[in-house]
Order: sequence, then structure tokens, then C-alpha cells
Amino acid sequence: MTTVTPISAEPTTTTTTSTSSVTRGALTEDLDTFLNLLVAQLENQDPLEPLDANEFVDQLTQFSELEQGVEQTDALNEISASLAADSRQTDISYLGKDVEAQTDNIALTESGVTFGYNIDAPTDNAEIRIFTEGGSLVTSYKVDGNVGDFTTTWSGETQNGDQAAPGIYRAQVVAISTQNDQERLAGNTYSTGTVNEVRFDSGTTELIFDSGITITADAVRRVAVPSS
Repeated sequence: MTTVTPISAEPTTTTTTSTSSVTRGALTEDLDTFLNLLVAQLENQDPLEPLDANEFVDQLTQFSELEQGVEQTDALNEISASLAADSRQTDISYLGKDVEAQTDNIALTESGVTFGYNIDAPTDNAEIRIFTEGGSLVTSYKVDGNVGDFTTTWSGETQNGDQAAPGIYRAQVVAISTQNDQERLAGNTYSTGTVNEVRFDSGTTELIFDSGITITADAVRRVAVPSS
């Protein structure tokens, strides 16, 4: 029997390195060294052949321009920190709200689970696949392959006819080519839940649904006040 595993999405990583403090420290050290050398040369110069001051003026001008650049960077960092604080306040406002977010996690209950998905390009052969968190296929079923946003309900029935235990599972919408049997992700899946907790960890904001699903704040698609 062929083993079916989740299709890996393209990873996206962003690395940000702050060098303002390093630049300022190096600038201060270089300027101090330069001034000490300048004073020493002026004290020991030959009065009959004085040193050319133009070179010193040029270097001092360069140091001044570099210092202004570092100060501008510091100011931008302060603005960034202020915006980050405002962002945290926005993230905290999700508490108690019903949120729909892009995620492949779905929360199965005893009565099943309803979740959203979209098809980004028309396909004649699309299906929903449900996996355990460890990546083992639980079940799969055909869905409409037209472009658009849809909802689907999984009762919890497995491909063997058993009933899956309540908990967190993974869902993917897959397009299968009828010509060469190649597969691709046909779109994204979406879950909805009430935000019970907001976590700030290493610069990332995480929202925890009442179902136990954890998402990042940038995955949020829709926010609503609970109906009851």
C-alpha cells in the first residue's frame, strides 16, 4: 500500500541583524584613536614643515557624516520599538475574539469539525487529506476543484471506517494531475476559534485558540466578536 505523507510547503525565513550598537562602538573607538594620533602628531611636528591640515579635516568630516548615519539608525530603531509596542497592544486585543486564520491545523471534536479551504487554480481532481500531527494519513475525500473559498466538514471517520479520537489534526487540500499523477497543494486551509491566550516569544506573537490550536498573528484573516 502506498504511503501518503503531507506535502511540504515552501519555507519562508527572514533573518534580521541589528548592527547599530556595534557600529557606534567601533565609531567611538576609531575616532578616539584618530584624535589621539592627531594630537601626538601636532605635538611632535616640525615647526618648519607643519603637517597638512586638509587631510585631518577630510577625515573629521567623514567621521561626522558616519556619526550622523549611526544616530539616524538609532532613531529608526526607537521608532521600530515603538511600533512593536503598538503591535503588541493590537495582538492583545484578539483575546476573547473569534478569529479565522490560515493554518493546516484543525480541531476535531466528538461532533466533527468544520474548516475552510481555498482553491487557487482550477483542477479536475482535488481532495482534502487529513493527517495526524505526526504525518500519518487518517482519511481523504474528494472536493470541488473550482477556484474560490469553501468550507468542508469532517465527521471524524477514518479511511478504515473507524472514528478518530478528538484532538488536533492536520488538513491539506491537494490537486492531483490526471496526466502524470503529480500532486501539489491546491490552496490553503483555515481554522476558526476563540482566542484564549496571547504569547510573545522571540519577537513572534502566538494566538492560542480555545481548541488548543496555536497560530501566529500574521496568519489572521478575520476577527469577529463572539455571537454569545
